[in-house]
Amino acid sequence: MEAVETTIIGAGVVGSAVAYELSKNGREVFVIEKNPGVTRGENQSSRNPGVIHSGLYYDQETRPLKAKLCALGNRMLYAFCRAHEVPHLHCGKLIVATSERDLPNLELYLARARANGVEARMLNHEEVRAKEPNIQVLAAIYLPSAGVVDPTRLVYSLFTLASNHGARFLTETELVEIRPRTEGLELTVRNRDDSEDTFLTKEMINSAGLYADHVARMLHPASPYLVDPMRCEFARFYRTKRSDLVCHMNVYPAPFMVDLPSGSYWTVGTHLTPTIEPAPNGGWTPAPIMAVGPISFPAMSKEDFAGEFRPMSEYFDAVSSYFPGLRADDLEPYQIGVLACLSGHLDWLIQRDEKHPSCIHLLGMGSPALTSCLALADHVRRVIDSS
Repeated sequence: MEAVETTIIGAGVVGSAVAYELSKNGREVFVIEKNPGVTRGENQSSRNPGVIHSGLYYDQETRPLKAKLCALGNRMLYAFCRAHEVPHLHCGKLIVATSERDLPNLELYLARARANGVEARMLNHEEVRAKEPNIQVLAAIYLPSAGVVDPTRLVYSLFTLASNHGARFLTETELVEIRPRTEGLELTVRNRDDSEDTFLTKEMINSAGLYADHVARMLHPASPYLVDPMRCEFARFYRTKRSDLVCHMNVYPAPFMVDLPSGSYWTVGTHLTPTIEPAPNGGWTPAPIMAVGPISFPAMSKEDFAGEFRPMSEYFDAVSSYFPGLRADDLEPYQIGVLACLSGHLDWLIQRDEKHPSCIHLLGMGSPALTSCLALADHVRRVIDSS
């Protein structure tokens, strides 16, 4: 039976980054992807506004991996984008307070940013208006390291580099069975023509995103992990309709607490995200389209990408307090994504399977996994090397 060194399940931004990290360090890598291509299909990476986060949202007590790897991944991602000409914009972010009750939350997150080694400072009303004249708030945290990246171009660049280092990507190929063996794991995959192949892999990395819990149960039926899919809808507006309504950076409301049946959580809220286009003299500049969102709620399924959007009035109501020039009829439906949230866990889970250590699970790879993809890949390589 054919044997390979490492098999990665899933070729989203994390799986592709891991493939690149391992292949450039001389490992034999196979990547199994059920979608037609690494940048086409219904997954988190292809339906993502592309925010480059700074790393202030994650406390070191409950989310240590996110706290560490987001700030590190931010720096690694900018360097990667510059080196490989991936479209990106180093535009910064404002986290804004529209009322006095928001100010304590800004102070909390400013302290968290500094604890994580993230550059951040508080701006008053006049300083915010100097940076973004159309944003009207009492105060804001300014994060100069935040930005925007083109997610599909990022994934394609990682795929290309990994392929150049010898990684093999098998698209339209679905994992259908895992059988533990002494030498590793025996995998059976179904190809695009419905034929099946079986091979042995010494190590498997479960980077299946929304289906990572399914892959975990294929290996270990009693696996306790469950991915809760969260539908995230975005609206958009075209600056060409309102040439006076310009915003050049990410603008987020102050984080606030929401109560759900499963518990209480902080949310980053509905925000403004610029898109990017080539600048006339090289580099990248804000495009006429700005994303407004998300409006988030539990998804009907892991494939809940279709159907009606929430009313545009909900997006307007969510951002008009700090972006008052916007009108509800400026907005139109834009994009639907489904986020892989790991039930009962605030942080990512990266660990070997408790029964079959030939498998490393990457579970709950929601935000900020795009920002952190290169740091995550380096972390996975260290887990492998430490064995």
